[in-house]
Amino acid sequence: MQPKLDLKGSLPYFLILLVVVPLDQLTKFWVRTNMFLGESRPPDGFFRITYVQNTGASFGIFPDAATFFTAFSTASFVIILVVAVFFRSYIKPIDTNLGKLTLGLVSAGTLGNLIDRYTLGYVVDFLDFRFWPVFNVADSAIVAGAILMAYIILISYRSGEANNGGQS
Repeated sequence: MQPKLDLKGSLPYFLILLVVVPLDQLTKFWVRTNMFLGESRPPDGFFRITYVQNTGASFGIFPDAATFFTAFSTASFVIILVVAVFFRSYIKPIDTNLGKLTLGLVSAGTLGNLIDRYTLGYVVDFLDFRFWPVFNVADSAIVAGAILMAYIILISYRSGEANNGGQS
């Protein structure tokens, strides 16, 4: 399998990066510059903007593993970028507009949180539904991308079953 550079075919991927990463960083900047750590606006209610600094993984688990998560996220971002630009055409389910959207969402979310980890030493979280751990735009992009990837895999698997006459 010879890698081939395909920037034009990767355009949807890069467009997602160009929209999601700035949106993520702008919202986090607003929270950092307009709120005190731990502050919630409004103070009560179903949904609040709450300023939280997360040094660990999603939902604040493993708070003492910041270095590991920074290294893991960096490697993940680089791998997704290489796949999106050089190897996407060899993986049919992701060589579609939906596949490019999926890679773009996961990659943009990863990059948004990586920018925080490298520049601040923590990830800024602020979307607070009270029944769920506080999260941010980047986390939302990663989750949406992961759900879409699961959908693509399921459809690809079912399509393969149909093409094999149901034989595995």
